[in-house]
Order: sequence, then structure tokens, then C-alpha cells
Amino acid sequence: NVKSIYGTASDGLEIFHNGTDSLISDTGTGDLYIRGNDNIYIQDSNTERFITCNSNASIDLFFNDSEKLRTTNAGISVTGNGAFSGNVSLLDAQFLTAGNSNDLILGHEAGGNSIIRNFTGDFFIDQSAGTQSIVFRTSNNSALDTTALIISRNGDLTTGRDVTIAGDL
Repeated sequence: NVKSIYGTASDGLEIFHNGTDSLISDTGTGDLYIRGNDNIYIQDSNTERFITCNSNASIDLFFNDSEKLRTTNAGISVTGNGAFSGNVSLLDAQFLTAGNSNDLILGHEAGGNSIIRNFTGDFFIDQSAGTQSIVFRTSNNSALDTTALIISRNGDLTTGRDVTIAGDL
């Protein structure tokens, strides 16, 4: 319970052990900076990495000494799965891409159009709920209030209105 105090107890930096935990505490005004000449590492006593701050490069986050997230000059790189408890948002003209050559894109163009586009192979829409249909809806106003097309589980097609065929049937 002995504190090393730099500055005053009410306006300084404290380093101490409270009998249970070791603490570095900024008790005053201003921000707390941790600086190093090169890289900065936060790790446990067995050198298992938690955070690595690489000078003029990436910041890396680890789980069980395995890198999971890295900052890059273009954004971030994630290793493993991601789970989000809120929405994932993209700005206009930004796209989610899949495949080594961005074979599938999902996004919203700057002009207002939304896109799902496949560049290679067949494009599958699978309904795995055995008793359910695939339903395409559209809107007359502001809600998805019009069923345009239903594909039932046995392959029957039902349209919400008249069918116009422009070509051979």
C-alpha cells in the first residue's frame, strides 16, 4: 500500500500495489502518455502478447498470444471470425467483397442503387429452412408492403400481380 507519487497526490501520477492489484494511475489534469523509442508491448509476465504497438506501422491485438486484429495503411485486418452486436455500416460507393478476386460484391452505389453482383460461377440463393419459401418484397410507399414474388419450397412461383412475359415462354 505504499505509493510512488510523481507530482502531488491530487494532481500527479501514482504507481502502487493495493494488496491485490498493481496500478498506474493518473490522478490529475491532462492525459496519460506511454512512450517508447521504438515499439511498445503490453504482455503478461510469461511474455504472452496482448497489444503490440509497432513504431510507424501497425497496432496488433492478440487473444491467447494469437494475433486477431491489425491496423494497416488501408484500414484493419482481422484474423478469425467477427461478431457484431450492432449494425455494420458502409458509406456510398463502398462494398463488402468476397473471394480472392472480389468475386462477389454487396453494396450501395453513390448514385443510389444497391447491388449484389457475382462475377464468377453460378449464383445460388439457398433457403435451408425446409418448410419456408423465398419471398421478394417491394414497396409502394415507405414499407415493404408488396409481395412481388414467392418461390415456394416445392418450386411453385406466385407473383403479387399480373405477369408480363416479354419474349418466348
